[in-house]
Amino acid sequence: MTHKQRWAAISALIYVVFVVAAIVIGFLDPSKIGLEWTIFWYFVVAALCYYFYFKNVTYREIVYYAKKLGLHKADLEALVPNRKETQDVPDPDHPDFFSPFAKVPINVVNVLSDKLIPLAKEQGIPLYK
Repeated sequence: MTHKQRWAAISALIYVVFVVAAIVIGFLDPSKIGLEWTIFWYFVVAALCYYFYFKNVTYREIVYYAKKLGLHKADLEALVPNRKETQDVPDPDHPDFFSPFAKVPINVVNVLSDKLIPLAKEQGIPLYK
């Protein structure tokens, strides 16, 4: 199982657990909160699960390419010079299992992936799977 498939399975499992909990507990019962709100919350949680998948896959992709390219946290910080003081970059030497949602924002992850993928292609590094 590839990393992308693993994160997709974890995200899908989280969504299924949410749906089962909503049905069993009944906190999204359309007769209580209305059909529109029920549909809204199902879509919101689906979007959050997709965000969870996308952020973790991109985070792991950055860590993969940074390790293959021999980059460290300071090198990655230099690739994103216009970030806020509270924004962090992934640490390839000490990666988290889950991407840190608050510390490493999606815009930093996107900038890094846009810069690292072409570098990896130039060096002949295999694509992240």
